[in-house]
Amino acid sequence: MPKPDDNMHKDQKRIKDVLLPQIVDAVHDDSPEAQRDCTMLNRMLIQGPDPLYLMEACPEVFEQLCNTLALTVEQGTQGVETAHWQGPGIFFVDGTGLDPSFMNPTEEDGIDSIEDLPVHTRQEILWLILAGNSDCTEDGYGDKVSQLERIRRQATAISRLTWHCRDESLDLIDHALDFMNEFFVTANLSPDPKTGVAMSTADHGFYVAYKQGHKVAAVRAGSSTFYGTVPSTTLKEQGIPVDKVLSPHFGIVFDG
Repeated sequence: MPKPDDNMHKDQKRIKDVLLPQIVDAVHDDSPEAQRDCTMLNRMLIQGPDPLYLMEACPEVFEQLCNTLALTVEQGTQGVETAHWQGPGIFFVDGTGLDPSFMNPTEEDGIDSIEDLPVHTRQEILWLILAGNSDCTEDGYGDKVSQLERIRRQATAISRLTWHCRDESLDLIDHALDFMNEFFVTANLSPDPKTGVAMSTADHGFYVAYKQGHKVAAVRAGSSTFYGTVPSTTLKEQGIPVDKVLSPHFGIVFDG
């Protein structure tokens, strides 16, 4: 039974009287600003900080990362936002993107400066740094994770990102490669029993699958399976039926 107002702690009452009405207003507002506010609240308190959240929550750190990677803020934002809504396959439109050989200037494909890399690969590096410092889950934290713990997790993610921001461009590539290797180890791809496509239970499973050359991939989260494709194809073209279509390239299948 709800607690009477007279028995509420003053901060509980302030949340009820001030914050909740603001959130309700944002939920029913179709402006881009309200929609972004809800995306940020969702990532902060329900699904955890992801690259888009980190980009928006610490703009000065994000700008510094972009500068280090010889990207404009607009180029960095475009890469993160497009990957958020369409998946990280957008980084591999003309190849497989970032490669460990880039760190060895004596090899044919090695680089001496960050400007030697194409923009979409620098955007991939930026995304990897943000993703490597993220702490997100597609199916949400669940009731057992307190609001305080959720706030701590996003604060820790921002702190880790700020620590990485101190490095030079080639060091950032090294960090990005470390995160990539970690993603490959922890993705644990296996065939989806329903469709046969590469499937993971890790949020970064899409990135690993696309990096390996798969055109379509799946990520299992709780009672749902998320399916995605690279930009050059669609779920329909790949013969993947979904219960909820989020875009031609992304959809969800619910159990039952």
